[in-house]
Amino acid sequence: MSRKIIDTVILDLDNTLFDWFAVWYASFKPIYDEIVKVSGQSLDEVDASIRKVHQARRTSEYTFLIEEVDVLAKARAAGNIRDQLRDALELARRDRDQKLKLYPSVFPSLWELKKKGTKIVAYTESMGFYSAYRLKRFGLDGVIDVLFSPMDHEIPNGVSIEKLRRHPDEFYQLQVTEVRHTPPGELKPNPRVLLDIIKEIGAKTERCVYVGDSLFKDVAMARDVGLLDVHAQYGESQRRPEYGLLQRVSHWTEADVQRESAITSKGLDFTPSIVLKDAFAEIFIHCDFVKFDNPTLPISAEQESKNAIEIWKKCTDVHQHFNDLEMRTRNFAITVVGALLAAISFTYQQGLQANIFGVTFPAGAGFVAAALFAWFGFFLMDRYWYHILLKGAVDHSAKIEARYANTIPEIGLGKTISEASQNVRILGFKMNSTRRLIAFYSGGAILLVVLFLLLFLTKTASPTANSTSSTPPVSEKKYIQGSLSAHSRP
Repeated sequence: MSRKIIDTVILDLDNTLFDWFAVWYASFKPIYDEIVKVSGQSLDEVDASIRKVHQARRTSEYTFLIEEVDVLAKARAAGNIRDQLRDALELARRDRDQKLKLYPSVFPSLWELKKKGTKIVAYTESMGFYSAYRLKRFGLDGVIDVLFSPMDHEIPNGVSIEKLRRHPDEFYQLQVTEVRHTPPGELKPNPRVLLDIIKEIGAKTERCVYVGDSLFKDVAMARDVGLLDVHAQYGESQRRPEYGLLQRVSHWTEADVQRESAITSKGLDFTPSIVLKDAFAEIFIHCDFVKFDNPTLPISAEQESKNAIEIWKKCTDVHQHFNDLEMRTRNFAITVVGALLAAISFTYQQGLQANIFGVTFPAGAGFVAAALFAWFGFFLMDRYWYHILLKGAVDHSAKIEARYANTIPEIGLGKTISEASQNVRILGFKMNSTRRLIAFYSGGAILLVVLFLLLFLTKTASPTANSTSSTPPVSEKKYIQGSLSAHSRP
């Protein structure tokens, strides 16, 4: 087979990039065993009850299984079911994290594709939450360009997701990789969904390759669409003895299970175009990967307006962010300088002086110098850092508003604010935001310089002169002595 030139790689995730079955089995088996133990039901009854929930939720990875499975109804009535199964849940979480790792050659291979500019797309049946969490754990956020997955299942009534999660929401969400959802209820193999993905990312079928571990759900689907199909044979898990448990409790219909079993045992009526026997990196033997040529797709006027509004909203958020930073900087500057002024007052009251190289000067002068230095530092940060970024965001918003002023007149907020800011008058002078900033810091600097000079020109009072003497005056002494003498007479 001749080498193909590829600019788009579409990947299955589970058992292609990592051992999904090992992760699933490690996290499910401890909970399964505990359900059997607590419920006291037969294995067939437990399997049927679990499968009923999985099929209703369209996934074999369901976080709230123990809250819904019928065989635990009595246990739930007796108390908090998560407290009763706490040890099993902790064991499942620990075993899952131990198994959650990429196949050996996956990361360096994907990184090599990324450096070449090849577009990398993931298409999985696993719910969005689980898939995003795994990509973050693998360090693939941003390496994979787009993730296509089903939407997350609904949360049962009375269950607080915040109490179950150990980390903030940002920990589980992708920051760089774009997340898109496949149509509800649509599972592999579905050639129409795959064609929609190709169209949505602007790729060409003749320059795409699809990599997956399942002959039934991945390879056959790719061939139906006309993509170069690659079988990740190293990721097959169907022949493991433990695989029977997944088949008994999975969300697949009975027809799905029977069909996959038939394909696994008898084989397909075709041979995959490319077979990766031992590692993902073998794909470089068969394909030449090039930079993705991103087509410029025409968009409607309505869509262009929506895009402009979204960009403008983001610019407005940036305005507010940098404006808030400037206000915080000035407040902090006043707080720091105020604390130093308090220290100056203390040194003045105590009459503290410093002598350096024979030159005596008030100790408070050093604090004034420190206050001036801090004040100047805050000015530089405010004027030449945050203020510049704020003006850049304002200018960019002005360009958007000018361009769409006729079609979207309501987005003129930035222009209105700028005009109002430029028309501010102080003592009859027009003071825009930059002038007000300079006036604020200039006024503070002048006050500190005046204070610095006053410290040298003003003599501090001696602390002993103002203190109350413990020795009484001479007249008072005589009076006391006279009184003592009078009382001492017989």
